[in-house]
Amino acid sequence: MNIHAKTFTEILSCPQCASKNMLSAENGMHCPTCRALYPIKNSALHFTSSDDGTIQRYTKEAGTFINLLKAFIKKWPSLFVFLTYAIGNISYLGQKPNKTIRKVFGDRSEEKILINIGSGITRVHPDVINLDIFPFKNVDIVADAATLPFKDNSVDMIISESTIEHTPNFEKVIKEMRRVVRPGGFVYISIPFLVPFHASPNDYTRLTHEGLKQQFYDFTPKKIGALGGPASALVTLLMYFFALPFSIISEAMYNVATYFFMAVLSPLRFLDLIFYLFPRSIEVSAIIYYIGEKKS
Repeated sequence: MNIHAKTFTEILSCPQCASKNMLSAENGMHCPTCRALYPIKNSALHFTSSDDGTIQRYTKEAGTFINLLKAFIKKWPSLFVFLTYAIGNISYLGQKPNKTIRKVFGDRSEEKILINIGSGITRVHPDVINLDIFPFKNVDIVADAATLPFKDNSVDMIISESTIEHTPNFEKVIKEMRRVVRPGGFVYISIPFLVPFHASPNDYTRLTHEGLKQQFYDFTPKKIGALGGPASALVTLLMYFFALPFSIISEAMYNVATYFFMAVLSPLRFLDLIFYLFPRSIEVSAIIYYIGEKKS
């Protein structure tokens, strides 16, 4: 589904005044209640502006060396994805959103409203609408996850991959996700567990699998597992551990050393193929995921 489809525009609400009477305007959306205008720029519908305090904070945090490097590589989505899987620190061997969408909706996904919050440049499925606070390539909606521009109980599925930990008000973000998913709708959430601090653009929190169940208390858990298992956790900890002495020299050297050791240690992450056979491996995993269905 695209952002111009009537079914989609009917679920929009104004993030400033919460009006549910959004109207189509020339090259954008218009709120008749507070008269806010939300323009379409480079094919993305923008619900934020550069003078917003939250955007300014994120933009400042994104100006660090490592985040600028990531932003540069993200100009080529295929290259970014290749590097992530070729020399990354996470095995990503658990169930991913694409498979979840197929299992939940089958061939009916094009009729559903599926939102990927904090999508970055990745299009996990052709029918998914990408939402991010930055206007990356492949982003359809630019908005703050803490004030989602959707009506209550209007979305069929929310996807959020390793995003919640980067939001300073994560409980409000989760509350927004719970608010917009309709009864019988689904969430797919992944979040780091045993992973060091990683600013992208910042890093605020961790949740266990039990913590995710508690946060989404009005959902019925359908599947919980590890997306990056114990081997991924070990690789991630070691790459930061070995890079740590370089932090005495400079922050830039520390960041470069981190990626160097990530590439060197990367093959070890495939030991997760073995660790995934162990029932309690989730308790020592790098990243965990939660699939839940909203109760009626």
